[in-house]
Amino acid sequence: MVTSLVFDEMYLKHEMGYGHPEKPERLRSAMRAINETGLLGDRLVQVTPIMPELDEVLEIHDADYIDGIRQRSQRGGGFYTMDTSANEHTYTAALLAAGGGIQAVDRVMHGEYSNAFVLCRPPGHHAEHSRAFGFCFINNVAVAAKHLLNVHGLDRVMIVDYDAHHGNGTQNAFYSDSNVLYVGLHQDGRTLFPGSGFPNELGEGKGIGYTVNLAMYPGAGDESYRMAFTEVIEPLSESFKPQFVLVSIGYDGHYRDPLTSLGLTSAGFQMMNARLNEIARTHAHGRIACFLEGGYDLEVIAMGARNLVEELTGETVSQYADRHSESDMCTKYTRNLITELVGRLPLLN
Repeated sequence: MVTSLVFDEMYLKHEMGYGHPEKPERLRSAMRAINETGLLGDRLVQVTPIMPELDEVLEIHDADYIDGIRQRSQRGGGFYTMDTSANEHTYTAALLAAGGGIQAVDRVMHGEYSNAFVLCRPPGHHAEHSRAFGFCFINNVAVAAKHLLNVHGLDRVMIVDYDAHHGNGTQNAFYSDSNVLYVGLHQDGRTLFPGSGFPNELGEGKGIGYTVNLAMYPGAGDESYRMAFTEVIEPLSESFKPQFVLVSIGYDGHYRDPLTSLGLTSAGFQMMNARLNEIARTHAHGRIACFLEGGYDLEVIAMGARNLVEELTGETVSQYADRHSESDMCTKYTRNLITELVGRLPLLN
């Protein structure tokens, strides 16, 4: 198995100010850990992204909004919200992140690589049709999914987003679409930005039942996420039979993350990666592409990035000593959440 690692130095040039948690050091930490695996150049090939055709980005975003990012970057930057701002490099970095995603899925579809990890900044899953939001400007995973539908003629793309924050932009892009199954695992929106992604958000029109939200109680960790995969995500994949699996990777579900309150460990992330990889092997000829979203503890990002490339390349996955146990209350809450959710999902009934 050969994995493509999409990365560019331009991803490091987008910055949102001193002390901002979404900073270039996130990617530097990940790349150091990946280099330490010794896999680069053999089973892991670094790929330089190319700029996408703007028409591809405009399948997800408004033209005036995208042009506004260009103009703001040309002027040296500026704020969109209190925590989301552009600098002179943001437009180029954001386009290269989206273009890298398109390039990654193209090369997997063409058989050049078995799978892909798009190690990009800025992240994308909060970006709306015409709004920069939550550190995000262009929704990279949504652009890639639309490309798979429009260019490669697929009709069943599964997106699993396990960032601790709900992927509002991705959900909204496909809320009425039965060709994309969006599954979000995230901290309950009553306790965390962006305040969405509740179990009753199931899609609309033809898309009813193709949006699935597992809104986790604060403190939920490996056991709750294991239940979610066993009882919801894997059965959904058996019913939907995806032709490609896209994953929004967020390491902010780790118990050490400074911005969230979940309880995952590196073993929990690895469990999810392995099971997603198996879903891809079972239903999609192994076709899976992972996109970096959040995660703000640099050591956790390093562990997670190393483990992910080890999983994707078929290497033995490194084990770490981080340990955390969720409370019985969290496990019980997840059990009730899953029971309630399963009864609402047409794909499981």
